[in-house]
This record gives sequence, structure tokens and C-alpha cells, in this order.
Amino acid sequence: MDVRKLCEQAEAYLKEGAFRQAVTLLKPEALRPGAAPQVRSLYGLAAARSDRSFYGFYRGLKRCSEALQQKPDEPYLLVNLGKVYLYHGLRVKALEYLDRAMDLAPEDPAVREARGLLGFRQRPKLPFLVRENLLNILLGKLSVAVKRMFSYFTRT
Repeated sequence: MDVRKLCEQAEAYLKEGAFRQAVTLLKPEALRPGAAPQVRSLYGLAAARSDRSFYGFYRGLKRCSEALQQKPDEPYLLVNLGKVYLYHGLRVKALEYLDRAMDLAPEDPAVREARGLLGFRQRPKLPFLVRENLLNILLGKLSVAVKRMFSYFTRT
């Protein structure tokens, strides 16, 4: 199968949330010596999304890093590595790679969308207290949880 078609099919699986199918589709090609960096990186992202354990994170990180070594200035590869970090809760590392991708391709819609996944910091809920105050932190987390809950109910 053509690399482009393979990546398109795998990305469709990822958008549907079918992470294991994406891994199954990409694995034979991604683990082959001399595999295209796009395939290897996409396999790393799918592996990290399909397995939320440390092993899944490590496997995804390893494949995405290998791909990035082949093409260090490819925004698509930086985005995938940033997403691996993001989906495993390492927002600062994710921001580093996503910002690097934004520097390379600021007009690319995929890069902008991935950077948007991080969101933006809101103002403290109680502005007369510092941001690091425990009350501000807890109120901020509560407001995010409530927003997620309402967005879940409005989607279904």
C-alpha cells in the first residue's frame, strides 16, 4: 500500500478512536527497516493512544523520536510527538514540540489544531488571590470538570 494512503487510513482510524486498528494497520510497515518517518511517527502516536500505560507511552515516544531523527524539521512529526506527550499528561514537553512545529509551519491547519488542544490558561477564578493559591487551583479544576461534563452531555 502507498505510504500516503496508509497514513490517511490510519489517521481516519485515529479520528474515529479506533486506536488498535490503526496500530494493526501501521505495525508491519512501521517496524520495517527503512520505514517512512511519517508512518513510524503515526504508528508511535497510535501505539501511545491505544495503551495508556507507561509501556504505551514509551513505545510511542520511541517510534516518534526515531522518525524525528530522520527528519528533524518536519512539523507533522513534531506534532505527533507533541500529542504523545500531551495524551500522557506531560503538557510542558508537549508545548515544547508543538511550539517548535508552530515556528516551522504557522499556517498549517493540523499544527494549529494540535496546538489548540493544549488550550490557554484562564484567569484565576479569584483574581484577588495569586494563581498558585490552593483555592484558585481547586476552583479552576472544578470549572474545567464542569465544562467537560456539560460538553459531554451536549454531544450525545
